[in-house]
Amino acid sequence: MNIINNITDWLDEQTLVTKVLLLIAIMVFLSGLYWYFIWSPNNKELVSLNKKLNQRKARLAELKNIAAELPKFEKEFERLNKEFKVASLKLPKQQEIPALIDSVYSEVSASGLDPIIFSKKGEVKKELYAEIPIQMKVVGNFYEIATFYDRVARLPRIVNIRNINLKKHRSSNQRNIILEADFNAVTFRLLPQPKENKNLKQKKGKGKKNKA
Repeated sequence: MNIINNITDWLDEQTLVTKVLLLIAIMVFLSGLYWYFIWSPNNKELVSLNKKLNQRKARLAELKNIAAELPKFEKEFERLNKEFKVASLKLPKQQEIPALIDSVYSEVSASGLDPIIFSKKGEVKKELYAEIPIQMKVVGNFYEIATFYDRVARLPRIVNIRNINLKKHRSSNQRNIILEADFNAVTFRLLPQPKENKNLKQKKGKGKKNKA
């Protein structure tokens, strides 16, 4: 009590200006304590929460855009899937490869060309299919070579001609231009589907039946 009385007596002795300045100093001190212990920590947490909220809003907007475009993507997927199934019908099965290679070789003589090289190379496996290249070198005139390419394009299975290199054959002359064509004839086969994909398709099929 003596301390309080002494402080009260001391304040009574001070001028009005001193008392006002002292009051201001106390208010500044209390404000500093409030800022340091209460406002500042809460403000940092508020800023952090506000940042997370903005991130989640942006993510939500992104998901809404994806959901809005989903029907469009599903239709496009169905279209591409149908096109893939149609194209896959033109790809030879494993057991059809030898017969197809024989067909390509038959088209050489049917076009009037002389075969120099006809060599099947190893398969080149891709994600869904395997390429089966055949290295070929034939000799004939331009019309015969063009006829061969046309006949190959008409085969019931897909065969692409790649890396064509044409040059004059040594038997060529001014009246009769003979060409030597070096190229690859490439056919394809579908690779077996992984078991996981098959099981997924089966589950989807069962789900549709159950809904029906």
